[in-house]
Amino acid sequence: MQSRFGERPVAADWQHLEATRDLGAVLQVLRGGKLARWTGRFAVRPGVHEIERRLREEWLRAVDEVAAWQPEGWREGTRWMRWIVHLPALQKLARGGRAPAWMRTDAVLGPIVAREPRERGPALAGTPLAPLAAGFADPPDVARAWATHWQNLWPRDAAARAPLAELLAAIRASRERLAQAPPEATSRDSVVALERRLALLFRRNPLSPTATAAYVSLMQLDLQRVRGLLAVRALRDAPVAAP
Repeated sequence: MQSRFGERPVAADWQHLEATRDLGAVLQVLRGGKLARWTGRFAVRPGVHEIERRLREEWLRAVDEVAAWQPEGWREGTRWMRWIVHLPALQKLARGGRAPAWMRTDAVLGPIVAREPRERGPALAGTPLAPLAAGFADPPDVARAWATHWQNLWPRDAAARAPLAELLAAIRASRERLAQAPPEATSRDSVVALERRLALLFRRNPLSPTATAAYVSLMQLDLQRVRGLLAVRALRDAPVAAP
């Protein structure tokens, strides 16, 4: 994990990617750099839905890999972080929103989408997502249900729990800042501040559950940045349908 942390992209790497305008060229840069793991299974010029699907699959593999490195007591707490990428979609479903077509073909979301809105929460029973059923209550809050169960998986020792609580508070504060930002604002400053905080927690808590959680959270920030780079270029390249 320390080695992977040291290999994360620096500002110059992101600047190079952001300056590359063509989707195929961005994929080529990614495959030859520090973020190659996310795009190894992509088609030559994937559409935006394939990008999203492939990145979700790679995220599950990446978190499972990190979980395999953990002692048994923290393995499930790490594996629970694999569902982070599905929380926005699940929140939409919890609100009774109309599910887009891509959700119906998703391996995780498809069986939930197939149910009537009132049946979606109970449908999670017996699945790995069962603790998220509480997030389908009124008012729906899937992210809070995820965090509540995650805290139940934390070590019982108070000294081990304290920095994890600090990490969770930093993530929640970042979410609140983004939610309260004006429409014209970008997320860059908030994300950079969170990234610095997570990196500090990683360095201050070596060989601990907090280091693992901080590393996985940083990995998620990297993934979201890659997702944005690819999605914007894929949408720009997509043919415009006739009116």
